[in-house]
Amino acid sequence: MTVLFGEMSREHIRSLAPTALAILPTASIEQHGPHLAVSTDTVLCSTVAQLSAELASSQIPVVVTPTLAFGNSHHHFPFPGVLSLTSENYYLAVTDVVEGLIKSGFRKILILNGHGGNTDSNRVVGLDIANLRNHPVTIAAAAYWDVARPAIVEKGLIAGERIPGHAGRFETSLMMAIRPDLVFSEGLAQTEDVSKKELGLMIPLTGATVQINGAWGAGPGYTDEPAAASAAEGKAMLAVIVEEVAGLLVNFHKMGG
Repeated sequence: MTVLFGEMSREHIRSLAPTALAILPTASIEQHGPHLAVSTDTVLCSTVAQLSAELASSQIPVVVTPTLAFGNSHHHFPFPGVLSLTSENYYLAVTDVVEGLIKSGFRKILILNGHGGNTDSNRVVGLDIANLRNHPVTIAAAAYWDVARPAIVEKGLIAGERIPGHAGRFETSLMMAIRPDLVFSEGLAQTEDVSKKELGLMIPLTGATVQINGAWGAGPGYTDEPAAASAAEGKAMLAVIVEEVAGLLVNFHKMGG
């Protein structure tokens, strides 16, 4: 049976909703360096959501909505190819979709994120849906890379500080494994190892999230070392990600509430 919300009739959804876990993937359309398609986050998050749900579906009823492809990406506007929602509009869009799921009868909802700019807003949506708006649901928000990072690092696949990066080795490897046609060799040849350069992008300041005006426009639009990516590494990481996210789905569905 399909896990895809968009391939179900209203009656299928009506019967599944009261006991199923609904997953809303959130992503972006934005520049990913000279070498990756602007749909990278949407491709990766959609793939992870569907494969993880299919794996978990042997244990729990689970439904994956179409991915919300437009995210909060204003920090990438120095480059072309960015279609962004403001923070306010993004928050409202996610809230509206979640409330649609609730009206359809879902009582367990996971917002699964695939773009860093959405992270804080997704958490606030969950906070407000359950408390401010007082909906009778159990809701969680998580980024797929945060769920999988410990296992990826433990298996020695890639260093933790490069997960997820932006259009760096992590995302490039995953795209090589999933959609190699959307990894552009000419653009990849233009990239360099910027992992040791002070770009003001992925700042390792423990306990803080740092924003520096103009930092993205001053750099190349990607992090670390995209050219070190490989399809083999991407396939290995994808297998770990799917297993870890599927585990989260099962554990979350089994929670009380």
